[in-house]
Amino acid sequence: MKNKRKLALLALVAVPSLIYTAPTTSASSADITGHSKTAYIYDYTYYYNANVSNVVRLISNINDTTASFQSALEAANKAYDELTETEKPYVTNYSTLSNHRQTRVAYRKLAEQIEEKLASVESTSVNYYQNVMETKDWYNTLNAAQKSFVSPESQRILTSYITPNTSIDKVVNKIKLLNSSRITFHQDVADARAELNALRRFTYIYLPAGIEQILLDAEQQVVKDKAAAKEVENAIAALSPKTSTAQDVQAAKTAFEALTPVQQQLVPNVWTLVDFVNGKYDLPKGHGSKKPILSDTAAVPGKTTAMTKNKNTYTAKINVADTENTKDRFVLTTKSNMTVIIPPLGTLLNEDTGVMEISITKKSNRITFQATLNNKPVEFEANMEIIINNLSPNASIVRNDFGKPVPADYTVEGNRHFIQTNSSASFQILQ
Repeated sequence: MKNKRKLALLALVAVPSLIYTAPTTSASSADITGHSKTAYIYDYTYYYNANVSNVVRLISNINDTTASFQSALEAANKAYDELTETEKPYVTNYSTLSNHRQTRVAYRKLAEQIEEKLASVESTSVNYYQNVMETKDWYNTLNAAQKSFVSPESQRILTSYITPNTSIDKVVNKIKLLNSSRITFHQDVADARAELNALRRFTYIYLPAGIEQILLDAEQQVVKDKAAAKEVENAIAALSPKTSTAQDVQAAKTAFEALTPVQQQLVPNVWTLVDFVNGKYDLPKGHGSKKPILSDTAAVPGKTTAMTKNKNTYTAKINVADTENTKDRFVLTTKSNMTVIIPPLGTLLNEDTGVMEISITKKSNRITFQATLNNKPVEFEANMEIIINNLSPNASIVRNDFGKPVPADYTVEGNRHFIQTNSSASFQILQ
């Protein structure tokens, strides 16, 4: 008899699942605790009821690539939150729900980025069409679920037909007016290119002969400006209060002043240079070379020497050594109505020996003068002179100091202007 009872129990255990309903004829434990009677399912190691089963189903139905992603996720979240603390542990695919929640956060951030880009250009701007088209290209890479997080107004713009708020005539005039000396030159070039690209994306257009070449040349000038500014930026970044000398600082200052105003505004660390120039740091003194390597083509003191020309720049060399003449000055001439007078080497403050490089560049109304010894700026007790012929007596000259014009030291004799300076500098002629 005992064996028969054991077999009966084993038969019950072998049943895959067994539905048990609490009796309704007497008070059950559920009645005592105030909970409604619920049908429970035992399935080997799993324990769940109809509510749990519903949450599992809702989670399984979530698809993070369709437009219904948000509503499906909200429905699953709501159903899960309504479970009791006893029921929640039996939601077997809760990790999937958690992953979808993280996906929702990522989709919201992506939508914010798209809307920020779309709003980054005003609708009245010439770049508006280009910006919308770029944003639309990005928006079109999204799946339906990701698009659903973008605001309805942004979706309307990104799915509507728009036209550029410019014309061929406007683009041509803008390109013709590009001026590399204007402070806004780089932005002007970018705007012109954006308008041209917008028109070309909208329809096929023909530009008058030579117009696009003007734009291409301007873009190449932008590249050169950035490269020149980057060299000066690196020179300033290399300055160190522990290892840099006054000559190093002067070299960086001279390089900065040789830049055009457009290029100067691209140097982000100019105020670091200002700190060095203004003596914020106590710098170590430099030491000159004891064995100078001299030039065979150097200018001869006491005589007139023609400078070598390369495009708009004239150059000359001067040997500096104990054996050199230190009492006579150097007269350096050019073919562009300019003469440079270098005082006797006895007035040179630099202690180095070697080859002094003299260069002078005249481009339009801008003159850049550099005098370096072993690649470091030189200083004289006496002034060096730059003589400019055939200028109007009413012409004035300013010196560029960190991009700001300050009065230059000069005199006028008839149609000749005499600029005095004891170091490298950049000047501008004002008619």
